[in-house]
Amino acid sequence: MSTLPSVTKVPLILVDFDQTITKHDTIGCLGQFGIAQTQHQKPWSYFVDGYMQDYRHHRDQLKELPNETSFKSFLEQLDSYRPIERASLKRISDHKVFQGLSRQALKEQGIKLSKTELQVNVISTLKQYKEQVRIVSLNWSKDWILGFIHELGLTRQQIYSNDLDFVNDICTGDIIPHILTAGDKQQLIHESIKGNQKVIYIGDSLGDIEALVEASTGIIIGNDLSLIKSLNDFGYTVQEDISKPSHLYRVNHWDQIKTILDTN
Repeated sequence: MSTLPSVTKVPLILVDFDQTITKHDTIGCLGQFGIAQTQHQKPWSYFVDGYMQDYRHHRDQLKELPNETSFKSFLEQLDSYRPIERASLKRISDHKVFQGLSRQALKEQGIKLSKTELQVNVISTLKQYKEQVRIVSLNWSKDWILGFIHELGLTRQQIYSNDLDFVNDICTGDIIPHILTAGDKQQLIHESIKGNQKVIYIGDSLGDIEALVEASTGIIIGNDLSLIKSLNDFGYTVQEDISKPSHLYRVNHWDQIKTILDTN
């Protein structure tokens, strides 16, 4: 896995993409866009159903195990979904859902959707810290992400995610896996902290839990009950008053995140 560039004097700001920068999860939109553009014979629901069948089967197997008694074992259970995520990417790759799509088409669709799908004030908040920002996402396309955040002006090197494979800027249909689980996100945090780098992580869901805890400051946007409950169950205090010092905050909007960033 790629390591993050070392920055020693200012915090590194790692930001999840789907439902953190965007209002909704855009992976389904990306899949549907691929199906429509390539006029694929399979409906997108075929791939969703395949993923959910694998997911439920694995979840049911985990239910037969003893309840996790430590945060470490809880994280291991989350990471155990890696084969499910990898199988999903392989299924989509094998069916060539994105074959023939250009980088430009993906980026342009991201730009189009950004008009309605971005969280309020996310771009204006992050612009001030542009050089410190890295996007860390389970999304499948860097071009898609770059389209959404085009006004921020990040480079491809500032995006850490899975990505589509291209030859001469035309997609082969394959997805190259890089980040599949919460553990993969944490690995980026771990590699950053090695260099005594202060890290701020911003995320929204249970898939961000390890990165949120490992960061110098973790910021949760939204109210994912499973995430909040899991943090509370393992003794982590989530502070909702952003005027108070804390390791973990929960906020409702990006204006609050701006206040936290400005004081860090």
